Parts: sequence; structure tokens; C-alpha cells
Amino acid sequence: MPYNQPKFDACVSWNLNAITFASNYSVGQQFTGIFVNTQNTIYTTDRENGRIVIWYNGSSTLTSTVIGDLLNPWSIFVTIQGDIFVDNGHSNNRIDKWTLNPTNSTRAMKVNGSCTGIFVSSDNNLYCSSIRQHRVIKIKLDSNLTIPIAVAGNGCPGPVANMLDHPHGIFVDTSFNLYVADSHNNRIQHFPPNQSNAITVVGFGAIVYFILNRPTAIVFDADGYLYIVDSGNHRIIQSTLDGLRCLVGCSGENGITSSQLHNPQTMAFDNNGNIFVTDLNNWPFSFGKRVRILKNWFCGALYRDMTFS
Repeated sequence: MPYNQPKFDACVSWNLNAITFASNYSVGQQFTGIFVNTQNTIYTTDRENGRIVIWYNGSSTLTSTVIGDLLNPWSIFVTIQGDIFVDNGHSNNRIDKWTLNPTNSTRAMKVNGSCTGIFVSSDNNLYCSSIRQHRVIKIKLDSNLTIPIAVAGNGCPGPVANMLDHPHGIFVDTSFNLYVADSHNNRIQHFPPNQSNAITVVGFGAIVYFILNRPTAIVFDADGYLYIVDSGNHRIIQSTLDGLRCLVGCSGENGITSSQLHNPQTMAFDNNGNIFVTDLNNWPFSFGKRVRILKNWFCGALYRDMTFS
């Protein structure tokens, strides 16, 4: 797989005080998408300047940018082959594909408005979370088909099992279960393969109710535990054997300190288990508007006898 799903010890915890990895000086004032591959190369979308920003192999020094006909790119996904899929739906109504060592792009999917989540599954399907159409669509990348099909949501905003309302982040596991951060319904939806009715796993309507406020992203670790960017509550939460717990931003209040977030949007693991977060609306008093990626240092042990201080 092209992304990191670390395997953690049961007592894992993260440092509550984050490190600012990048700010608006390098990635603009409105950036949301982030992807970290298994070589710890970090990709983000710079919506303000219409480009992709890249740090290779865990470097803290900006090493590359991709500039094309991008307008307000929201989300990004990079395959194991190095192909970059980036949202270009805001005005251009498409997802663009940039190949390894990119010089130009091609259209990978025609869409209607921004894709607030992009995912390429292991069977080579490209998924878009269409915020304007309140549904998730997909297309087979190695086929001659050009028109995507809807796999979740019926196109109208609503709270029932076959509907979505402003969906954001998506995740497709190896069994092709689709998980959707159903933002305006304040829930995480699980769509089994070929099913139009979802099961609510977290949030309003779940068996064990846990209050969410505008969730925007979801990822899984190697053991199938779910991590949710709970944007409206300015925090990140995790599922465990004992239920759900808060990892970062647990006061629920937004702020500018190293232990606070302000409307975080997406997150990704590196291969050491560090969490990278796009912190969209952080406002330090002395710098004006500043957008941050927050790096939370992993404190504990991976099962492969790797320890970190």
C-alpha cells in the first residue's frame, strides 16, 4: 500500500504538544489535503497558490512543488507507483493525475465541484467525495469508462442510511469497505461493498453515541482502529477496544498553543507513527493568519521493537 498504517502497542500515546512542521509561508493560507507515503515523503495541497507542495523522504526542507492549472485543490492521494491524484474540481470539474517526476497532468475523472476526499483502492478504483453532490463516486482507472458511478449517497443531503450531507474524507479498506466522514450529519458512515445503505459507526445514530462536530477525515491503523479528525471540536479521536478516546485537542476549544488545534482538516501517519495534521484556521496573535501542519511525536513502542523518545 502507498500510505502508512502503523501497528501500535496497546499503551501507545502521543505528545500533546505538537511541532509546527510547515506554515503559510511555505504552503499558503488555505491548505487542507495531506498525504504521507511509506518513504515519508509528504504531499500537501496549497489552495491559495494552486499547487502541490512536496517534502521528500521526511525532510523538513521544502524540496519540490508541482504547479499546474489547479484552482483551490482540496484533497490529494499518491499511489505506490508515485502517481499523484489531486482535486481540481472547484472550477475545473476534474481530478488531475500527475505521473512520477511530473511535468504535466491528465484528467483522471470528471467531477461536479470539489472532491473533499480522494482515495485510490487496491483494486485500482479512484474515489471522490463530492461535497456538492452529497455522494461518493468512483471510476475504474484501468478501464475505458469515462463516467464515474455513485457508490454512496443519492445526490440529496439528508440523514438516513442511504444519504450523505457534505461528505469529506474517505477511506477504502482491503475488503473494499467504504468509510465516509459525513460532515454535516456529524457521523462516520460504513458502506459495505455494493451496499447503498450505510452503518453508522461513530456519531449520531451509532450504537454507542459519541458526539462529533463536522468530522472531516478518517484513517485506520494496522489493527483496524479508526482515527477521526473532528474538525468542529478541534480534536483528533481514536477508536479502541474500550470505545473512543481523544488524542489531541481534548479541551474541545480552538487555540494557537502547541496543544491546540483550530478546525483541523486532514491527518496522516508517517512510518514511525507520528501524526501530521493540517490545522486550517490557526491564528497566532503576532503573525496574522497562519496554517500549520502539526507533528505529534509518538511516545511508546511499535511492535517491531522500535522505540522513540
